[in-house]
Amino acid sequence: MKPGLISILFPLVLAAVSTFPDYPVRQAREYPISVENAGVVIGLEPVEDPQAQETYFHTDFKKKGVVPVFLVIENGTSADDFIFDKTKVTYGPTDSGISTPQPKGGVGPVLAVSAIPFVGIFAAADIISKASRIQENLMKREIQSTTLSPGRSARGFLFIPISRTNSRGKTMLRVPISKAGTNETFNLNLVF
Repeated sequence: MKPGLISILFPLVLAAVSTFPDYPVRQAREYPISVENAGVVIGLEPVEDPQAQETYFHTDFKKKGVVPVFLVIENGTSADDFIFDKTKVTYGPTDSGISTPQPKGGVGPVLAVSAIPFVGIFAAADIISKASRIQENLMKREIQSTTLSPGRSARGFLFIPISRTNSRGKTMLRVPISKAGTNETFNLNLVF
């Protein structure tokens, strides 16, 4: 193989290897944990397997004290719009109170460039580049607040803080859903 061809193919192969595959999406009722109220169905799947985390995120969340939780929210009604506001989602151990998820700014790897010896600056550039790709991937995959029209769905991840050292106990995720144009709000609680 010619050196010029290698220099062209190598970055393409590297880019293909470093992509993040999409997390498999199913109907909300098909997830291991699901709940329904007023025609809205939420399916939940915590992604705790280190191999799955490496595949979809290229990171080990247990070391970072986080569990990624995949949500699918479906509006199964024929006439009502519902509002999902991720800032109102709460979580906590089932045996205590619940709290609001904090911004995930600490999830991505952090690297202090000043701590890198000059010799390792090229390796550091690769680590920083990988860290920013991982952080970008997390932001793209995070579920967003939205209005769900009849027959529509939303999906994405919430990143829930957990203990880095202790095994995770049962956690309750409380997802408030509001009926558009009214003051009616109901909570969908999922335990995982």
